[in-house]
Amino acid sequence: MKEFRIFVFTSSLLVCGASQAIGQYKVDLVSAQGGTITCVAIGPAASLGKKCVDMFQQAGLIRDKEVGDSGLTIGTTGKDDGAITGIAPDSAAAQAGLKVGDVITAVEGKPVKPTPGMIAAKALFGKRGETIHLKLLRGGAEQEVSLVRAAKDAPEGPKSPSRLIMLRPMIDWLGEFIPCMGAGLAAQGAVEYCYSHFKPYGYVKVGEFGATGIRMDFARGDRATIKGVEPDSAASQAGIQVGDVIEEVDGRALTASTGEAAKERIFGKVGDQFHVTVRRGSGDKTVELQLAGKPNS
Repeated sequence: MKEFRIFVFTSSLLVCGASQAIGQYKVDLVSAQGGTITCVAIGPAASLGKKCVDMFQQAGLIRDKEVGDSGLTIGTTGKDDGAITGIAPDSAAAQAGLKVGDVITAVEGKPVKPTPGMIAAKALFGKRGETIHLKLLRGGAEQEVSLVRAAKDAPEGPKSPSRLIMLRPMIDWLGEFIPCMGAGLAAQGAVEYCYSHFKPYGYVKVGEFGATGIRMDFARGDRATIKGVEPDSAASQAGIQVGDVIEEVDGRALTASTGEAAKERIFGKVGDQFHVTVRRGSGDKTVELQLAGKPNS
């Protein structure tokens, strides 16, 4: 599990590091992907620490002590991808009647299996100026195309909660933001540290946001079909057409783990309720799953 630590000191410096610190105000937050962030404030800078927590909660992270536990172990590879491989005794999942071998198909009525179009859109997302190599299917024939993501203004992101804090957000393919923050003399270093740690999760700097000009069809569950190409875009200049089917991006087939998607869908606080649909044998079953506190928490 990767850790991200953000410290606020009495001199009103917001810096990031991996060392331990003891402060008057210290809160650990957890993301759905398993990353952790620690906001620590010492002395008169406590208010900055609280703002740190507020900003990351708005980005979807949850205080460590408030994270709910389903009791489920969900497979993410091979034949177990999306299937329940373990259930903790007396857990929320056990009480809901879920069983090992059940395959999670939906949470709150929304399928957990990403469509090929969604997978393609995520793969196409990234920094401006980078070259992307695509394998397309057009009229039954395969074609290979390369294009360079063009510069594009990102959607408006979060604003700094204080004049003391430098805030430089990052954005992912869904348009979700992570606030990279720093203050005082160490501000730039803190922001750069934040950049380096959220990059592996698919976030890019707002100022480096790029676009291909491709709009994907998310409704089709069988293929990644292009439903729109913006005029004068990188895709248009590369000769990509509406109706083309993307088979590979940079040599990688369009596959994703349904198990990972399922785990992220049921990430929440203690007491949060989810309607989970599973395939059991030849039938479907929907149960209400209420997250409980973590054991020994």
